[in-house]
Amino acid sequence: MCHKCKKKQKSTKKFWIQKLPKVLCLHLKRFHWTAYLRNKVDTYVEFPLRGLDMKCYLLEPENSGPENCLYDLAAVVVHHGSGVGSGHYTAYATHEGRWFHFNDSTVTLTEEDTVVKAKAYILFYVERQAKAGSDKL
Repeated sequence: MCHKCKKKQKSTKKFWIQKLPKVLCLHLKRFHWTAYLRNKVDTYVEFPLRGLDMKCYLLEPENSGPENCLYDLAAVVVHHGSGVGSGHYTAYATHEGRWFHFNDSTVTLTEEDTVVKAKAYILFYVERQAKAGSDKL
């Protein structure tokens, strides 16, 4: 609502990050709530496995080198089911360069192609470490 004209206006919500964390957790809106309904948002969201560049979201991007703005995916949480009050959660996580699917008491080796096709609910990215011999201390 515009404070001057008292009419509804199109708006944009924008956030800036002052300092990036070592582990970046991105929670995607998967449930839509209204006064009468609670629906699952089942839209596929594309996400990178490697090289998520967060530099453009920093308040002062010139103060950070490219190494500490890059993130690689470590884990993905997925909600299976149609509603808020029901369903099942599983996760994909990487260990020593291989991806695994965690489903209750079962852990199975899986392919990257399966991970990138998942309808992610929560994404866990880990800051990419500077390679040996770089300028970063």
